[in-house]
Amino acid sequence: MRYTMKEHLLSFGDDFTIRDESGREAFYVDGKVFTLRQTLIFKDAAGNDLATIRKKLLSWGPTYEIDRGGRVA
Repeated sequence: MRYTMKEHLLSFGDDFTIRDESGREAFYVDGKVFTLRQTLIFKDAAGNDLATIRKKLLSWGPTYEIDRGGRVA
């Protein structure tokens, strides 16, 4: 399956809609602006949280933590 991602121009943070090849909204990425660490919340089309992606503060190079259902991957 092929997906397309489009950034919302008039939004706070990095907000994206991800659509499937037929144009239906499949996922939504909500970028949080007012957080100490860069945070993205990955949601399904119904608005349920699937994963939270956070940038680690003290690391060599860009490092991220992915939290799915309370478990960090």
